[in-house]
Amino acid sequence: MELRHIRYFLAVADALHFTKAADRMHVSQPALSAQIKQLEQEVGVPLFDRLGRSVQLTRAGAIFREHATNVLRELETAQSAIAEAEGLHRGALTIGVLQTVNAYVMPEVVTRFVARYSHIAIKLEELSGQDIERRVCDGQLDVGVGFDPPASDKLECQPLFEEDMVLITARRHRLAKHRHRTLAELRDEPLALLSTDFSARRLIDDSFRKAQVRPNIAVESNSIEGILATVRAGQLTTILPRLAMGSGGDATLQMVFLTNPTPTRGVGLLWKKGGYRSAVVLALAEQVKSVMADCLGKWRRS
Repeated sequence: MELRHIRYFLAVADALHFTKAADRMHVSQPALSAQIKQLEQEVGVPLFDRLGRSVQLTRAGAIFREHATNVLRELETAQSAIAEAEGLHRGALTIGVLQTVNAYVMPEVVTRFVARYSHIAIKLEELSGQDIERRVCDGQLDVGVGFDPPASDKLECQPLFEEDMVLITARRHRLAKHRHRTLAELRDEPLALLSTDFSARRLIDDSFRKAQVRPNIAVESNSIEGILATVRAGQLTTILPRLAMGSGGDATLQMVFLTNPTPTRGVGLLWKKGGYRSAVVLALAEQVKSVMADCLGKWRRS
């Protein structure tokens, strides 16, 4: 029995589908099936009942899953402990990051982190909140910068900061002179918003519902930069995470705070529940919080 057998088994046990598990593990479905058969021969009993394209755990499979999960967790803890013994002098960190955080926070975080820990290799992957949680749970990411609280009960979260949604206008737009606006006051305002695939858009829609307002959506886009370019043209406004204004602001755009209610979501550092938090992960968290503190200071002075 090899470690890959355990990983493949747990992938199938989670997905209850060989093809989906194969996609998740980046192997072909026949190769995955062959590995599971080898494992069942080693164990001596079937671990899955094959039901067409889907599968179910047998009683033996359910028992094996519990112990396999513990084995994998202990192995990962041991690997992390070994890496910890090496200190912050070498290693690698794979991070899944939300789009706005990756665009407007992580460049400065990475710059500061690499300057201090030059022998730590960082790989950033820009993902949706849902994909970040799934890949942290699967062990494909060391850590995620995602939503707080996470949707999955398999994850733990260290809160990092609150991300407010704000109204963004061109400097010459008539609303740019206002410091605050309520959602109700935007009832007839034509808006350029992110598409409904984005969690930020779903948060905005929910806030409008709470305010009992039906927004006037003129444009939808899956590109934050595309929306900001549209807003700079001067006719439309948008609602985006405050981070979209960048840490130093934007001379062509004006930020207006939203009230009644203020769309807000938490952002935090995500890792598997019971997982090992290495010194590298903790150092990353400190850099994110430091950068956000600087951003907040600049916003207050602007």
